[in-house]
Amino acid sequence: MAGKKRNTKQKVSDKKVTEQFEDAFLAGLGALSNAQKAGAKTFDSLVKQGESFRKKTTKRTESLIDDVQAAIREMNEDAQSRATGLLDQVRDKSNLKKLNSAFDSRVADAMDRLNVPSKNDVDAINKKLNKILKLLESKPKAAPKAKATKKAAKKRVAKKRVAKKPVARKTAKKTVRKTAKKAA
Repeated sequence: MAGKKRNTKQKVSDKKVTEQFEDAFLAGLGALSNAQKAGAKTFDSLVKQGESFRKKTTKRTESLIDDVQAAIREMNEDAQSRATGLLDQVRDKSNLKKLNSAFDSRVADAMDRLNVPSKNDVDAINKKLNKILKLLESKPKAAPKAKATKKAAKKRVAKKRVAKKPVARKTAKKTVRKTAKKAA
């Protein structure tokens, strides 16, 4: 009997183990089913989030594009206004040149009426003077005519003095004798 009890106990324990495995398997299938349901929900929410993100980034991108286009338009307008200003300045300078030339011509007319020579007149006279000076320098100089004058005295050349040997001093007696002879 002891063998039968073991068999029945073993069968009962085998049955319990089998039931537990089966319960675990069913629990796994349930978890998988829940995961699929949750995964589908999660997937759907991710799709919705992606669509909203795309809309937001599209709006931001369009806004940035509008800002860049506005900045480009503004820069273009600034450049056009600067170019127009520069053209006006150039036109003003050409008008200024016309005004200066009119002023210069009137001053020149007034100077001409007062018989004041112009710069061109002075330059022409300077050129003529330079030509005359060159002609005078290039001609050989004629010898001056001889005048009836006295012949110039020859210059005396100073003779060099040669140092003489020192003379020995005469004694006092000789000097006295000579002076006595001269006095007599």
